[in-house]
Amino acid sequence: MEKKVIQKTSEAALMSLAHEILRKRNRISDEEIHQKAQEIIALLAPKETNISPPVNEIKPAPTALEQALQEPVVEAEFKTVEDVFVDSLFEGNNTDYQRIMSMLNSKENAEEAQLFIKKQVQPDYDWSEKEKEVRAFIDYINSLYKA
Repeated sequence: MEKKVIQKTSEAALMSLAHEILRKRNRISDEEIHQKAQEIIALLAPKETNISPPVNEIKPAPTALEQALQEPVVEAEFKTVEDVFVDSLFEGNNTDYQRIMSMLNSKENAEEAQLFIKKQVQPDYDWSEKEKEVRAFIDYINSLYKA
């Protein structure tokens, strides 16, 4: 609001000078023209303020959050883990894997998810010779519930 008042005051002063120059246009001396020009320049020049130049402040070290926000985003590579399970446990059928993972998302805890795998998923697939892969899959599912 203060800027508008200053601007209006400056505009009014400029208009007043312009009208005065126009009224005297036939009888104004070079000295008066020079004086009016100086007044116009003074009105248009930025006003000096008593703001001191910024002091070089010592910035505090960035917080851990600020540092993390500045680091580039790295995409997680979940695909490789999922691909191993799809290939070894779900006979390469990604649709089955996604359907089962969707059902596992509805489970409340890791125990409920393990029971679902044991009772509902394992009977549909022959995992009898894939104990290592099954253990890795169960560990992966458990890790999802710890987060």
